Amino acid sequence: MLQTDGRQTTGMHVGQTLDKARSRVWRPPFPGWKKPSGLLGVVLVSSLPIFSVFLLWEVVAQLNWVSASLLAPPSTALSVAVTYFTSGEIFPHLGSSLERGGIGLALAIAVGIPLGLIIGFVKSFSRALSPVIEFLRQLPPLAMLPVFLLFLGLGIRSQVAIVLWAALWPILLNTISGAQNVDVRLVKAARTLGAGRRHLFFKVALPSALPTTMTGIRLGASYAFLVLVAAEMIGADSGIGYLILNNQYIFKIPEMYAAILILAGFGIVLNYSLLWIEKVLIPWKGRG
Repeated sequence: MLQTDGRQTTGMHVGQTLDKARSRVWRPPFPGWKKPSGLLGVVLVSSLPIFSVFLLWEVVAQLNWVSASLLAPPSTALSVAVTYFTSGEIFPHLGSSLERGGIGLALAIAVGIPLGLIIGFVKSFSRALSPVIEFLRQLPPLAMLPVFLLFLGLGIRSQVAIVLWAALWPILLNTISGAQNVDVRLVKAARTLGAGRRHLFFKVALPSALPTTMTGIRLGASYAFLVLVAAEMIGADSGIGYLILNNQYIFKIPEMYAAILILAGFGIVLNYSLLWIEKVLIPWKGRG
């Protein structure tokens, strides 16, 4: 009798688990709706939140719920953004931002990855430099901008320096983490097969640390260009940040929102470009 009750109880638990699993299965939001498939369907579904935000923004602006002197409709801002490109007015500013951000990010990668690998693999370096790194990384990039302006003056050098500072820490810390978390079993297996230090580094340690390093590069790129825009608002005569703030000063509100939309679009392109590079460099990531 006790055994029978146990079976009944087990059956009830199994039934409840199956009910929960069925409740998590995708169901159409309304009758006749078909689950989208293919690349186009995925793009449409992922774009719905963005279109919803733009639609709400358009309605709020067109109905004058917010003063037109403060909020331009997205349709007007997008039209101005197209004009920026067709007239060529945006390209000098976009080129300036790309130059400053690209140089700063490249320097951060050139410094952060080798230094992170050394600190991650050599325990004596890690013990010696960890307190310094923990202190320096707590300093916000914008708090360091006056220091860079004082020593380097207005212009590209101080802006490259602030980008370098912002991008360096996520790249460095993620590289250190990746180097320190290399699977010990892979190292032992390689040593068993007769691999020396050089082969261990290039064939085992570096590929193992690369996914985490690429995550750091993506984070560093995001931080770098956010900080660059703020720096261009303070000490530059060109760039996307300068264009946004200058339009606000002279009260060209649609132009200001157009520049913001261009900046957002550039950020999306940058992120997906880095994701594509990551897939090319790390084809094994996500397998298994």
